[in-house]
Amino acid sequence: MTKVIDYLNFAVKHILNLIFALLTAVVFAQVVFRFALNQPLAWTEELAIYCLVWITFLGAAYALSLKAHIAVDFFTSLFPLFIRKILYTLAMLVSITFYIILVYQGYALTMHSMTQLSPVLRFPMGWVYSVIPLSGLLLIINLLHVFVKDMRSGGKTI
Repeated sequence: MTKVIDYLNFAVKHILNLIFALLTAVVFAQVVFRFALNQPLAWTEELAIYCLVWITFLGAAYALSLKAHIAVDFFTSLFPLFIRKILYTLAMLVSITFYIILVYQGYALTMHSMTQLSPVLRFPMGWVYSVIPLSGLLLIINLLHVFVKDMRSGGKTI
């Protein structure tokens, strides 16, 4: 199962790279057309915003797989390992609950928004919002994977 999750995160990393490259190209084109050619493009700002939304949500899921989110462990480090494991488990359960809500409500928003078109690009806003349930699923998968790995390591990283 670890290999499947690693491949999934590898794919997410490359999707993030592609979206970031698209974002860079779109913003560069906007600067060139606005300031060099004095003919601003209407669609570049909208696409850049949607790219940033996707980078934010997918990036959060990918960062979780790397344990790259910031954490304040001063308080928990005062407790013995057994208590730290309990606190870590509680934090994981609260996070999983939030991610489940994210998937459920994100899916509802996505389906509800499929008939709404974006102002300039004219494609369904549900495609933009689809990153919410997708990233929620990735967050759940990565959190469970990291949690199991941490518990199996005997608490060395807790």
